Amino acid sequence: MAGVDGRTVVREGMTVAAFIAALTNAIPGLRELSRRSWCTKQRSRLRTLDRKIVWVHDGEKVPWALWGADHGFFELEWAGRLPYLRAVAAVASEPLATG
Repeated sequence: MAGVDGRTVVREGMTVAAFIAALTNAIPGLRELSRRSWCTKQRSRLRTLDRKIVWVHDGEKVPWALWGADHGFFELEWAGRLPYLRAVAAVASEPLATG
């Protein structure tokens, strides 16, 4: 709901998700910081020994997952229409031995 001066007014019955959405729109740069934080958390989850993949069930996070894959946080693959994340494959520091 907009106030008299055009700013958004937070109502008492507002959900947490709605409050966070309003907050990210109000503070410049918070969305980018949130996206980078989310990607870092997913990369950390993939580094645990028992994790091979992390499913992305939240449709709103798919653009974040695509951004994270483009920026080297993890690899993104698809199982039908459901995306999942994998740890970035290790890059060999030395050339392979031939014969």
